[in-house]
Amino acid sequence: MNVTAPESYFEVKVQVPREQCDAVCNFIVDNITNGMVLEDEEQSPITVITFYVPSNDPKDYRRALGDYLAIILPDNTPVLQEKTVQNVEWVEQYKASIQPIRITGDLLVRATWHPSDPIATYELVIEPKMAFGTGTHETTRSCLKIIREQFQPQMSFLDLGTGSGILSILADKMGARKIKAIDYDLVAVENCEENFAINNVRAPHEILFGSIDKCIGDPPYDFVCANIIKSTILPMLTRLLELTARQGVLVLSGLLDTDEAEMTAALAQSGQTDYSILRDNKWITYTIRRK
Repeated sequence: MNVTAPESYFEVKVQVPREQCDAVCNFIVDNITNGMVLEDEEQSPITVITFYVPSNDPKDYRRALGDYLAIILPDNTPVLQEKTVQNVEWVEQYKASIQPIRITGDLLVRATWHPSDPIATYELVIEPKMAFGTGTHETTRSCLKIIREQFQPQMSFLDLGTGSGILSILADKMGARKIKAIDYDLVAVENCEENFAINNVRAPHEILFGSIDKCIGDPPYDFVCANIIKSTILPMLTRLLELTARQGVLVLSGLLDTDEAEMTAALAQSGQTDYSILRDNKWITYTIRRK
């Protein structure tokens, strides 16, 4: 699928009370875009959420988010601050802030303009756009660590919420038999396609716009990653387990430590007891071994 990148984006900022930040972020991910930046100063009662919307996006994000904020913060509804930025301008600003990241001793994530690292066995080269997944976020780091530790050659790989495609790229470099990468953000789909080409992904693969419905009729996968959010993962948990082969691995991420009780209860209800939790700051990632 080829997606034409817009020439410009709306940069939207909204200031919300710290205790409402997770709820607002979940709403943005569910209804607008899956990429955002949080400015959260220590001890500050306010968190600034910044996200980007293509200027040609038909979704009425202003009304949708405004209505939601009016419901959860009726006494002091935040005002959206918006400006237009050119696609090239945004990328140039981002380039100045991103640095290579060593995930493990032999696993490095770098941007296209950084020099190659001869020491890294697995070097993931990412062209940063407005898609989630450049290795800086805790959940991305955790998923990469788990794949590096547990993925085996000739496993099939399903990547839900693929973002930049970074997890699928590592799976390919580790010998994946086939890959399906899915995201419901068109910018992410385009960025994933670009990064697959940059990294010369060799495994047979599909990059699809959509959600778990794109897996109808698929046989179970040996390794499944869903780096999304709790409110999206819980309704599809049964289907995620069905899509994970017996003795296969299911990785669930995009979860906060405050989600642990509810996620653990849902896994117990599904009969899943063989799992571990990787913690990174306030984020958690489940690794479930299917029976």
